[in-house]
Amino acid sequence: MVRYRVGCSGWSYDDWRGPFYPAGAAPGEYLERYARVFDLVEVDSSFYRPPTPFLVRRWAAVTPPGFCFTPKVPRDVTHRTTPESPAVLQQFLESLAPLVAAGKLGPLLAQFPPSFKADEGRPRLEALLESIPRSYRLAVELRHRSWWTEATLSQLADRGAALVWSVYPGVHPPYAVTADFVYARFIGDREIQQFDRIQRDRRGELEEMAGHFRKEGVSAQEIYALVNNHFMGYGPGAAEMLREVLGIPPADLGAAQRSPGQATLDS
Repeated sequence: MVRYRVGCSGWSYDDWRGPFYPAGAAPGEYLERYARVFDLVEVDSSFYRPPTPFLVRRWAAVTPPGFCFTPKVPRDVTHRTTPESPAVLQQFLESLAPLVAAGKLGPLLAQFPPSFKADEGRPRLEALLESIPRSYRLAVELRHRSWWTEATLSQLADRGAALVWSVYPGVHPPYAVTADFVYARFIGDREIQQFDRIQRDRRGELEEMAGHFRKEGVSAQEIYALVNNHFMGYGPGAAEMLREVLGIPPADLGAAQRSPGQATLDS
């Protein structure tokens, strides 16, 4: 039976204070409170720079057993290749050691830009697949249609890397399973700039993807589904709607508001 993990792309959003976190919550509390509700989060900050060992140890310490992080590979590896790129990748992988030790590291996400095309980009993709040890699960986001070929699917399957199922305007990758897991991203455009409430009804797209999970994704062991704030305007609300569509138990959104040990907000 497929195991679903549903979460948000990031947790550190001040706009969530009030609707999700308590109005007076400090940023240092966000992750611990987020992890009371969801068991999965995508780490966006690692796209800009590898996290420090101290920071990653704290991530592991403040989250419960079974929680899962899916960090983005730094952009110095996916978006621009320089002589420093191999060192950046090595630093990134080494920084994740506390999550590996805690059993909290999910797939790494290699997010390539929409302009990244197969003709000139295939050697870079091949280098990435070879440079990340197979002990790390890997999801690769290829948003240009030139990648959506049997050659690419075979290349990913040989590595056991998943092709990301992206829900993004104008992007329709094949619903192919090239690993023992599926990684789906509900991204949306950049028109929404405030993230405190649902502002778009995209339930139909959630239902469509749920159908693909049940049909094409049936051979996967796990399905990771990450919702960006831009998709509907409010990541936690959209993630909860996705859980409803998938028919899995609802998350306790109120848990992020409560004090530790408090059963309800009225307690």
